[in-house]
Amino acid sequence: MAFTPRTDHKESLQALAMSLRQDKGSDLESIELAQAMQGLGSIPPKVKNNCIIEYSKMEADFNIWVNSDAQDWIDSSVWIANAAYPKYCSSGDYNFYRQDFVPGFKGTYNRIRNKIRKNASSSVLKKMYSVVGMSEDKWNPADIIAIKSSKASTTLSLLENFDASKVSKESKEVRDQNKKMNLSDKEGKLIHVMEDLDEMYEYNKLIQDLFEKKECIGISLKKATSKSVKIVEMDHKDTGGIKKALNMKVDITKVLYSDSNQKCIVEFEVSGERGQYLDIRGFESSRKIADIQVQLSKKGSSAAHGKITLPVISIITKLSKGRASFSTMNAKKRSMFKSLNKSSIHNFTDWNIFNSYVKNPTQLAVDIDKWSQYIQWLSKNRHESVSVIKEVNKMLKNKTTGVFDASKYLKHKVQSYEVGFLLDTEQKQIKEDIKENII
Repeated sequence: MAFTPRTDHKESLQALAMSLRQDKGSDLESIELAQAMQGLGSIPPKVKNNCIIEYSKMEADFNIWVNSDAQDWIDSSVWIANAAYPKYCSSGDYNFYRQDFVPGFKGTYNRIRNKIRKNASSSVLKKMYSVVGMSEDKWNPADIIAIKSSKASTTLSLLENFDASKVSKESKEVRDQNKKMNLSDKEGKLIHVMEDLDEMYEYNKLIQDLFEKKECIGISLKKATSKSVKIVEMDHKDTGGIKKALNMKVDITKVLYSDSNQKCIVEFEVSGERGQYLDIRGFESSRKIADIQVQLSKKGSSAAHGKITLPVISIITKLSKGRASFSTMNAKKRSMFKSLNKSSIHNFTDWNIFNSYVKNPTQLAVDIDKWSQYIQWLSKNRHESVSVIKEVNKMLKNKTTGVFDASKYLKHKVQSYEVGFLLDTEQKQIKEDIKENII
């Protein structure tokens, strides 16, 4: 019966091949690796010191494997070692670890990931930070890890005891500032999620830095079928600007409420540079009613620069001490409607209210005037209620799609204007620095 190798066998064999290739100083031959498998206890001390595997187990397993059916794996390990070693490990002496012998490498990732999962208690945060569902192997699929011998002790400790505040001045400043904030338990939990994401960012950056300095190199294995081994680098490059964003100066210059379209525009400048704006509108399909989104755009550019959702804006607003805007909007709606269902995922008007009008046109007729007044109030009379009603009535003339189109139009207007209201410099329910912090 053929010997069936497990993952730890394959990883250990590759680590051994890398160590033998390093000791030899030139291309390794398959027969040399096979001989080492059969005599693991008598390999040169330096090869053994640089190959960190479970020798007590592998000594027996390698011997069984090599006398069974191991040639394809022996060839693969030799070909990978001959391709990878000169490319990444020729600058010094390395230790080659089977991944389990560097517990901090993926262990620290899991520790940070689990903290995010723990602090992301609400369903909204769990959707926002879907990273908590990412397995360690999808984050970094390294099977063996090469660490420069002279840096081994320092690197292993750095991975095991990683602390973002100790490697990043900016991270320390963020944490120190957060400690000074007088937050409720719920708000504190949200802040911790932000800190945990920052820690994940810094850890990714550390892994990339160690790779670029050739001090710690994770190698993921795929069985090679020829000497022409394909090598693909999967990096954790710095996404430049994340830290700078914390201290970025943003000024809101204008909020546009237009009768002629179904959206709101918020213009702003960043550190004195003009032309940026938020395009607040519906992005759902033409036959669906759903929440609007906010797209970052720039004048003169046709490219979209990313979108954010109403749940994200709600959380940012609360953390920025902007709850008063939501309270003001809700108070206004309560004075106009007997009852309105609240959204379960954000603090803006629930899109389901408008979707329900499609099945209940009578209620739409009752509420049109109220929504038109609310839209006028949100826009500080820049979009008058009479023009809203005129547009709705024009849509309702279409007996086939009129009710749907009118309902969707009102949803677009209400939700987009609520975001505009939040950021409008003419609205005084929250301070200007809070509005700027939100944007």
